[in-house]
Amino acid sequence: MRRALCAAALAACLTTTASTQESGFAQRPDGGAPSVGALSDMMISILHRHAILGMAGASEKWLLAEYEARQLRVRFMEAAQVYRNIPIETVSAATRALDDLTEAITAKNKAQFTPRFLELTRTCNACHASAGIGFVVIETPRTIPFTNQSFAPAPK
Repeated sequence: MRRALCAAALAACLTTTASTQESGFAQRPDGGAPSVGALSDMMISILHRHAILGMAGASEKWLLAEYEARQLRVRFMEAAQVYRNIPIETVSAATRALDDLTEAITAKNKAQFTPRFLELTRTCNACHASAGIGFVVIETPRTIPFTNQSFAPAPK
């Protein structure tokens, strides 16, 4: 019972945070929820968002970093709502790490961004280890993950 209440409270908190920060851009026209696939497919989406977020912060593209952090929050929320067997502790740890990272992004502080991004990455790997898939190791992207997206500084 306690676990179900914690999961419901976390989902409500994440939903409120995500919905208040999202614009109407790229929403379904019928207002319905997006379809959700297998957890592994959701994790691939999270992996891509994580890579873009890492490159955006390293390049000090703060608007892109803010956008990707919001998208990660939504993906975490979806995973927590759909797959109830994910330990609440790991979801909470990832949410706290993402909150701390978002503060660094809002402050446009690269010196804070880097260690907080590493902490978010650590929480991902801790979740994988607790799920018995510790062989899935996430790390900071070393190169631009997508050749069709620019990470050049924005013109001033």
